[in-house]
Parts: sequence; C-alpha cells; structure tokens
Amino acid sequence: MKWLKVPKWRKVDYLSLFIMVVLLGVGSFCLRQQDVLSGGLDNLYKKQLIGIAIGGVVLIATLFIDYRFICQMSPALYAIILLLLTYTITIAKPINNVRRWIKVGGITIQPSELTKIVLILFIAFLCNLLRDRMNEFKTLFILGAAVAVPLVLILLEPHLSSSMVIVFIFVVMVFMAGISYRLIGIVMAAMVPVLLFIFIGVGVYNIKVPLINQYQVNRIMTYFSDDEEEDSAGKYQQNQALVAIATGGKNGKAIEGENNVRAYQAIYANESDFIFSAVGEEFGFIGSSIIIFLFFILVIRCLTIAAHAPDFMGKLVCMGVSGMFIFQLFANIGVATSILPNTGLPLPFISSGLTSLVTSMAALGIVINIGMHKSPNAII
Repeated sequence: MKWLKVPKWRKVDYLSLFIMVVLLGVGSFCLRQQDVLSGGLDNLYKKQLIGIAIGGVVLIATLFIDYRFICQMSPALYAIILLLLTYTITIAKPINNVRRWIKVGGITIQPSELTKIVLILFIAFLCNLLRDRMNEFKTLFILGAAVAVPLVLILLEPHLSSSMVIVFIFVVMVFMAGISYRLIGIVMAAMVPVLLFIFIGVGVYNIKVPLINQYQVNRIMTYFSDDEEEDSAGKYQQNQALVAIATGGKNGKAIEGENNVRAYQAIYANESDFIFSAVGEEFGFIGSSIIIFLFFILVIRCLTIAAHAPDFMGKLVCMGVSGMFIFQLFANIGVATSILPNTGLPLPFISSGLTSLVTSMAALGIVINIGMHKSPNAII
C-alpha cells in the first residue's frame, strides 16, 4: 500500500478547518486574558500556542498519510499506549495525588487523552477485521476486552471522566458497526444491576468497590443533595462558573471592552475543565451560542463525511471522532452550567492542554483525510 500521498487539496474540508481555527482562536484569547489578569504567572497563552503548533504539524501529517495505513498501524499504537498508561500509574510522579501525566523534558503528556484517538482507530480496525462475525458474542467479547484493558489502567490513575468518554466512544462505534440488538440487550441487562450496586453500595453504604473511589461517587451524590453546607463544599466551582457566565451578560466583557477583574478567576481549573466559564464571561450569551453552533456544525461535518466514507473502517473512525467531540462538548459545558455533576473533561480545541489539543487536531485531521477519499454514495 502506498501510505504516503499528496492530499487532494480541492477535496479538503476547509469548513471544518475554518471552524477549528476559530475555536483555537477563542481558546487562545481566553487563556491570554487569564495570563494578563494574573500577571502572566502561568504562561497559559504561550503553552497553548506551543500546543497549537505541535497539533498543526500532526494534523498536516495526517493529511499526507493514508488513513487506512494509520488504522493498520493501530495495533502497534495500542501496544504503545498500554505501555505509557502502565508507566503512568507505576513510575510517573503523582500530581495533586493522582498519576495522569508523564513529563518529558519541559513537556507534559497525558496518555489517557491519546488513548481516545488510538482506541478509535483500533476499534475501527478490529470491527473491519471481524465484520463478518459482528453478531457473535465472541466478537463483542474481543472488542470489549480491547477497550477494557486501557480502561482499567485509566481508572487506576484515577480518571473516571476519561473512562466515560472511552465507554461512550465504544458504544457508538459498536452500534454503528451493526452489532446484533440481541447482544446489546443482553449486555445492557447485565450492566444495569452492576451499576446500581456500585452507585448504591459506594454512595449509600460506603462499600469499597475496586477502581471506584469514594470522592467520585460523592460528586454525584452532592450534585443531587439539597444540603446547603454540602452544596457549598461540593459545588463551589459550578456555582462560581454560573456566576461568571451570568456576569458575561448578552455581549460579554471582551466585546464590551471591560478590563476589570473577571469572576472566573476564582474558579479552579478555569483554563481547562471550566474553560466555558471564561468563554461565557468574555463573549456573553451571543458569543457562547455562536461557539456552540460552530461545534454543532463541526460534528455535522464529521457525520457527513462518515455517511460518504469510502469504506466501513473509515465510517467507524468518523463516528468515533464524532462521539468523542459530542461527549466532551456536552460534558464540559454541562458541568460549567450545573446541568451535570462536576467532572473533569477538556473542551476540544479551546481548553488548555497540549495532549488534548494534539488529540483533537489529529482526530479532525484523520476525518478530513477520510473525507478526501469520500464516495458519492452513502454507506449509512
């Protein structure tokens, strides 16, 4: 296979690239504002530009490499990710009492972020390999085992939110692969009582369940609690995020030229998990709505490319990337607006974080690569 190809530039999805650039600009602006307000202590803006530069190189590289070759390399990438995750939870130094990052020189890498795109490629590869046996329980077991291994390693970090993204991606891709509804029903029937046992056992009776930490369940219990004291301790970030978004008003402080102190400065992780509080305050209701609309268009573009993908494997990759973007968008904004319990997930292309930026840009690059080979006839 000729894996290195010059892109068909006239077939590149420039709309998706334009939306990505706008979102990157929004994130960079918010982070620069935070640097200005804090006196540049964290150098968030500089780090973001470095992440964009590296992500840009990776994105361009994905346009020159045939996506089918990338998918065929996914078993090797999968093995590398398992090694990185194992190193993270055993040797890497803990930060804030968790082991999620690896420091290489002056760069910090988060393997759980890279796991998302690698698993998308690997699941698509396996589904394509086992396409004629998708209705067999053995196939579902193989796919589930492939996801379960890195999932357990990520839970041991611990990082529940990334695990949830991976589960969602897996469900979307397996469903789109055409797996039997009977098998799906059997698995769901088995999973519901298990999840109820974990939730009630840990949350109500303080039973220790492997891979599940008490604080993770407490976040969910606190979200549904009416106790004011518990609420002030557990939902402080979300309450402050709502204040920041509300103070942005209709037009936002950036649009109106206000240079005073921002409410989102009081929020922990306002550069990553709660970046939407900064977006809401800087750009207001109108700007935030436009940004959400741009995400919506980007996901629609991914789904459109999936519908016209030249093969089964390409379709599944596009669906997996769409699922990743949808879940992280809904989770990040949902947490910042108190629609969902507090959990930590970056907003694609906007949140600070080198690995998250590179993962999102690489994922979009692969989707655009698939779009350059699209068939005029839809396959879904």
